[in-house]
Amino acid sequence: MKVHIDKTSSGFCFGVQETIDLAEEMLRNSSEPLYCLGDIVHNEVEVKRLEELGMITIDHDQYAQLDRKPVLIRAHGEPPATYDTAKQNNLRVTDSTCPVVARLQKTAQQLVEKGYQVIIYGKKAHPEVIGINGHCGGKALVIRHADLSDPEETAALDLNRKSALISQTTMDVPGFLQLKENLERLFGVPGWKACTQGELNGSQDLPDFIYRDTICRQVSNRNEQLALFASQNDVVVFIAGRKSSNGQVLFNVCRQSNPSTWFVEDETELQDEWFMKEGRPVASVGVCGATSTPMWLLENVGRAIEERYAK
Repeated sequence: MKVHIDKTSSGFCFGVQETIDLAEEMLRNSSEPLYCLGDIVHNEVEVKRLEELGMITIDHDQYAQLDRKPVLIRAHGEPPATYDTAKQNNLRVTDSTCPVVARLQKTAQQLVEKGYQVIIYGKKAHPEVIGINGHCGGKALVIRHADLSDPEETAALDLNRKSALISQTTMDVPGFLQLKENLERLFGVPGWKACTQGELNGSQDLPDFIYRDTICRQVSNRNEQLALFASQNDVVVFIAGRKSSNGQVLFNVCRQSNPSTWFVEDETELQDEWFMKEGRPVASVGVCGATSTPMWLLENVGRAIEERYAK
């Protein structure tokens, strides 16, 4: 049995990696606790590792009770109210919002300022979406189902108001384009115009119905590479935290390419039967993961598979 670890299209994206590196540096160079607002990454194994180094994960209620403490804002970003609280409580905030997310927050705010009804393709409870919506004054409409199958998601849409569609950075491109087409039919306005950042920054009038593809290509470009990797192995072990939105998307990409794809959070969840076919070990196992999965965890799982099954 050969065990192949995917080192080209798996592992932390640059935004998450920068946040992790920053947290480790702050923990090394200070004797006081470092508070992180929310899970630093949607991977419980990595969160636990950093907490063992001294990081303390807090929720927004706990955050509001802090006074003069160091707090790390993770890559997902935060709404403006979070920074208002920091000023009121004299918190020492280190902002590690991913640059791609920060640009999206600015885009959302600009659209609101230009009078658009903002529609976000994403998950309403996702921290990134909560942050984006905060930059819309909490008035953006969030749609998760590209086929518009959930009437609650569209109930508040004003079909007579000029509107703009954007996306959570980790959503899928095909779904975003499908949603755009379905909104065009729903509004009765075909051919919504793609809007560039330059046009948004300018002073000229824009069309009443526009969209801006704000999906991170470092995430979306992994789809094709992971699909190929999955197809080249008899069995695939996909590693991610179960809270990871990106993890669920990429796992499904792998499983569509190779039905013998299995989801685990770490090596303790490996199942013997995955690695046998007709009474014999499979010839190859691919180990891959999400943008929120650390490379050290991929290597741990790969090593465990070799020790247990590659005999």
